[in-house]
Amino acid sequence: MTKEMKSMPVICFGETLWDIFENQKKPGGAPMNVAVHLRQFGIASSVISKVGNDELGSGLLEFLKTKKVDVSLIQIDNEEPTGLVNVKLGPKGDAQYDIVFPSAWDFIGNPASIKHPFILVFGSLASRSETSRNTLLNLIENADLALFDVNFRAPHYTRTFIEQLLTASDIVKLNEHEIAIIGEWIGLKDASYEKLIKKVAEIFKINQIIVTLGDKGAMVFIDGIIHRHPGFKIKVADTVGSGDSFLASYLSNFIKGKPAEYCLEMACATGAYVATQNGAVPEYKISDIESILKN
Repeated sequence: MTKEMKSMPVICFGETLWDIFENQKKPGGAPMNVAVHLRQFGIASSVISKVGNDELGSGLLEFLKTKKVDVSLIQIDNEEPTGLVNVKLGPKGDAQYDIVFPSAWDFIGNPASIKHPFILVFGSLASRSETSRNTLLNLIENADLALFDVNFRAPHYTRTFIEQLLTASDIVKLNEHEIAIIGEWIGLKDASYEKLIKKVAEIFKINQIIVTLGDKGAMVFIDGIIHRHPGFKIKVADTVGSGDSFLASYLSNFIKGKPAEYCLEMACATGAYVATQNGAVPEYKISDIESILKN
């Protein structure tokens, strides 16, 4: 970690949309969620995305402005509508997603200019269309640090492109299901998480890999060492945005130069707290996260 990195803004690339629940709609999209959570941890963040020239698009921009996220790199599409995702919650608060296609964020063009240095956070969902995919590849090439938040949403990904993104990334974050899929790709079906992480890091030359394990906590591979945290026992309201808050918490502390063990514990606590709330980006204070740590 360098002093320069501590002052780097974070740019989150990808989908901005509305999550449509049974009785309400809420702002969503993993990159946007991460940007909002980063601001709650005091990290300057902006979003590169595209919304429709419609009421829903205006609503997203206003929402992000209230959260103090920079929206100057969000583009307006006069043809395609603002993105929507129909969310169905299971009995344990787990979510299933029906992602509407096409949406404005499928057609994100290259931004006019970006100030260096910057950290790029991106997922794989926005690469389902050629336009946004090409823009993403250009941004990765120019980023000072590239963090890939893998999000397998069938049928919106291919093995070939996922492996291309893995190879291009400095830090990769996956959940237990995603690393298991990659494990099958590389011939390590049913291998331990420890063996999987080390092999994925070796094959794709990744400096740091973070794996979330649901109610079993999380682990991180960094500098050849695996750190693990058992997580926290909570009463789940819904899991929407929990992984995004985990990532934002981890990254914000990593940027500040905190040890990996500290970053991991705070990330687990943040993800746990957000899972006790409704929606992807609830308001909270650091004291709320600390209450999870104490309990």
